[in-house]
Amino acid sequence: MNFDPAMTKQEHIKHHKDGLAVWDDIFRFAKTPSAPIPDDDLLRMRWFGIYRQKPNDGHFMWRIKLPGGRLTPSQLREIGLLANQYGRGFADITTRQDIQLHWLTIHDFPDALDRIYNRARLYTDFACGDTPRNITSCPLDGVVKGQIVQLGDLVQRLSDMFRDAGAEFSNLPRKFKPAVAACPLHCHLPQINDISTFAVLRHTARGEQRGLGIMVGGGLSSEPHFAQSLRVFIPDNLVHDLVPPIFRVVAAIFRDADSLRYKRGHARLKFLVAENGWQWFRDEIERRLGHALEHDDLIVHPVGAQFTDHMGVGQQLNGLCYVGVPVSCGRWTADQMIAMADLAQRFAAPAQADLRLSHKQNLLLLNIPPQQTDQLCRELDTLGLPPHAPLWRHSLVSCTGKQFCNLAVVETKDRARAIIEYLEEQIQLDVPLMLSVSGCHNSCAQHHIADIGLTGIPVVMPDGEKVDGFNVLVGGHLGENPGVARLIARKVPAHLVHKVIASLVRQYIARRLVAPEGHVEPFRFFASRIDDKKLAQWCMIPEWMPPQSVAPQRITP
Repeated sequence: MNFDPAMTKQEHIKHHKDGLAVWDDIFRFAKTPSAPIPDDDLLRMRWFGIYRQKPNDGHFMWRIKLPGGRLTPSQLREIGLLANQYGRGFADITTRQDIQLHWLTIHDFPDALDRIYNRARLYTDFACGDTPRNITSCPLDGVVKGQIVQLGDLVQRLSDMFRDAGAEFSNLPRKFKPAVAACPLHCHLPQINDISTFAVLRHTARGEQRGLGIMVGGGLSSEPHFAQSLRVFIPDNLVHDLVPPIFRVVAAIFRDADSLRYKRGHARLKFLVAENGWQWFRDEIERRLGHALEHDDLIVHPVGAQFTDHMGVGQQLNGLCYVGVPVSCGRWTADQMIAMADLAQRFAAPAQADLRLSHKQNLLLLNIPPQQTDQLCRELDTLGLPPHAPLWRHSLVSCTGKQFCNLAVVETKDRARAIIEYLEEQIQLDVPLMLSVSGCHNSCAQHHIADIGLTGIPVVMPDGEKVDGFNVLVGGHLGENPGVARLIARKVPAHLVHKVIASLVRQYIARRLVAPEGHVEPFRFFASRIDDKKLAQWCMIPEWMPPQSVAPQRITP
């Protein structure tokens, strides 16, 4: 990059010292834990997943990077032991298939880093900061039935590629989120990532062809953009040769876009793609690669997207089974993590124990012999993680909230758990419904693409008391015609929002379309055909009425 003093404060900090250069400082700071850590170095520590947590009293969140959400039992056990020793006995699963610990002090990191890097053989390089973040994938990559292309170790190779490049990609304008999968259901959410692959099965005069498409420029936050297809086809036999250099070139284009470094809020790849268009972007990729890619104007979006989370018991390609386990609100105890590692090792086929984390903050155990699944499910029930939990629990996503996040304005984890407990008691859901609980407008819990999304906002009650509250959005969806969730109710007090959700869902169940063969209309399609004013009316409950002066508004990407 060409540094300009007019660039943002963060650019000045990175120009003075690269984020990766803070590694030795972490160990130096740990030797004098009572001494203050410079603010600039607190920012750089994010490059290794270390993030100052609210209330900024010397404690840290630590994000452990897990490409594709993949874990061995020994790795999960080690993280569980660390959570017990340093993290007050719990951890969170993120929407990017990472694990986050809380409550660490700077004194804890020499031991914790050593155990993750040298004992668990994992790493946290580029887990946060202006870097290539964790590469997400289908949690059943390699074993799911119907996978269009077998990717092998591609996800790990791409993660290692960026890590090994070091300073080549340690100073991007902002974060860079990749996703790689060939799942026929597109569960890896390719349309909301900076760069992603998606499965393509096309029929030509030469017969059936399998391969990947490429999308760029997706992202949510406060200004959602859906990724745009580059209209290219990567044949299955060239995937391992072409995908790594394409990802590397896209990251380099982003890195070299110095125009993005003047306004932090617009420093994402999505703005570069929106400004220049996908055709310019494809041309630039090919120019840097030194050769053309195969173009196909019919490859514009993932076909047949369902965005499932693969919960419950299902059969794998190899005849063994997976067991998808909902983890309520993405938070589990360290003891549950350790016990889960033991169960995976005990029930999996010999030498095939494998665990995966999902995008909706859940867990899957792989390679379970069919005759063992019933007993495994019984033991999971005893552990407090029932795989056959009500559907409400399958697709709820919750961000960290103001308990730990410096940006969030409301508490989310306990509120999300209370919402789920109420809804499970009141309404039997018969089709999946994505419910998102975000502590602010930044969409870490992906409320823009949720069936029902909540965004935190302070609310002043009639008596003047200030309480947590939420705006309510509905109808977000991905796929062939993606749409951003629409705002239909403002400033619902948090202690009443569960009743508002129940009112909406009861109307859905009563009024949705049902096909002759029994298929029911998904909530997102139901919400798309109902007028916003009607949806707002259904939010009214005796305990709360929306302000009459505020009309519903649409948010467009």
